[in-house]
Amino acid sequence: MEPQRDQREGEATPQDVTPDAETGSPAAAPDEGERSATDAERRADEENRRAEAYLALLQRERADFTNYRRRMEQERADQIRAATESLILSLLPALDDLERALNSVPPEQANDPLVQGIRLIDRSLRAALERAGLQRINAEGQPFDPQVHEALMRDEAPDRPEGEVVREMRPGYRLGERVIRPTQVSVAQGA
Repeated sequence: MEPQRDQREGEATPQDVTPDAETGSPAAAPDEGERSATDAERRADEENRRAEAYLALLQRERADFTNYRRRMEQERADQIRAATESLILSLLPALDDLERALNSVPPEQANDPLVQGIRLIDRSLRAALERAGLQRINAEGQPFDPQVHEALMRDEAPDRPEGEVVREMRPGYRLGERVIRPTQVSVAQGA
């Protein structure tokens, strides 16, 4: 036999009634609809916080990857620049030798086919190096600049201002804006 119910279905029982905090009088417990709405809002807020945390993590990872990619591109460019500089520095003595050989050709042999061939090789080599970014440093007649010139000696030159480059002894070169070999020069000495 089923026990008798004191109250009608749907009404609050004494254990379901909690006192209202402000008035102290019993308040009815929230019904299931209110409870599930509150739980849904709480879960939605929690999911929003998690989504924001994942978004922040993704943004940090993307920034880290972008920085990594820039760093790798910079390192690769630096390696290419260093390899180019090393190759050019190893070719400069040959370029100096070609220039000395061509400067020592007697005038009567200037039109000799062998000399013309050497001139062609010299021009081709210089053009290739210029395309790679090599620039010759002009020195003669310029004021001495220790950033681009290396003084080997001083010449008495009363017709020139003191500190002016009188003679270029070995050409210097820049690769881009960087001096890779200073010009060796003789500098005018005042009287």
